[in-house]
Parts: sequence; C-alpha cells; structure tokens
Amino acid sequence: MGRKKNKEYYAVFSGRVDEPTIFSSWGDAHPRVTGCEAVMKGFASIEKARQYMKELGISECKEVIKETALNTTPANNDTAYYAVAYGSEGPCIKPYWYGDKGAFEETDKAPYACHKHFRTEAQAEAFIEDWKEAYAEVIYRAVKEGFSKGMKPRDLKLNLVESLFEEPSDHDIEEIGETFSSQLTLA
Repeated sequence: MGRKKNKEYYAVFSGRVDEPTIFSSWGDAHPRVTGCEAVMKGFASIEKARQYMKELGISECKEVIKETALNTTPANNDTAYYAVAYGSEGPCIKPYWYGDKGAFEETDKAPYACHKHFRTEAQAEAFIEDWKEAYAEVIYRAVKEGFSKGMKPRDLKLNLVESLFEEPSDHDIEEIGETFSSQLTLA
C-alpha cells in the first residue's frame, strides 16, 4: 500500500483573493486563507477542485498552476523533504518529520504553521518561495487597501523589518555574523 496522496490543488472561494482561484501550491494558498475568514478546500486532482468550485456556483475560475508544485507525494522508501515555510523559526527544509532534525518541532508550537512534504528538494524550495511571494502579496494588498481607505503611514522610514518580524535571537545574530565572516574570508 502506497503513501496517502498529497493534496495538490487548493480551491479558494474566498479569503484574501480578488476572485475564486485554484492554486497548485499550498505555499500560494496558505497566506490567502489563514488568519481570515475563508472558504477553501484541498484536492488530489484539479478536476475535483473545479467540481467543488462549480458546486459553489463558479463555472470558470482563475487557476494558478505551477509545474514545480505538482506530483509532490514521495514514493514509498524515497527520501522526503519537509518544507516549513512558516514555523517557530525561519523557513527551512528538514530531512525528517520527527526527531532532532525534524520538521515537527518547527510546526508544533507555531500557530498557523505552513508546511508540506515533497518528493524533491527543488519542490520544497519552490514551496517556500511560493509562500514568501504570496505572503508579500497579501501584505501589499493590505497596505494598498489601507491607503484606499484614507490611512497613512506613521512615518516614511519604512521600518518593515521591525514591524513585521520578530527580533532575532542571540543565536541568529551569531549565525549571521559567522556567515558574514566566512563570506568575507572566501572573497
């Protein structure tokens, strides 16, 4: 008996979308449906996703289909790549779900964690990039909507890093310093 097939298509009827859309990457769908009122469902085939949209009264909808996101279910005894786009730490790819190097720790205590397992490392990397792009688009839309409602920024310093991201830990700062030093040494 093989592994349970991944959901490969996500029908987003409502959420942070301009129109009902079927996405082929959970990385694209997650920021658009998490933390807001949304109507969505995941499917193993695009036909079932289209049928779901038809049941909701949408005869034709937008489709965002990426080849790198398709056929992601690892085969039995194959290596799986566990991509964590949003977890307790920064985005990462883990070789295991459980254990010291596992993705479970990254996702277990993170509300709204976004993760999925993949057949190839390239698919896992593409998933994380999809999530980053989708999240940035959601932020862009929220800022633009605020401007349309007459809101204005507190100032024009654009301290987005301070506004959107947590403070880096001492370990993160140490790691950044080590990376920077090693890059200078290589130059």
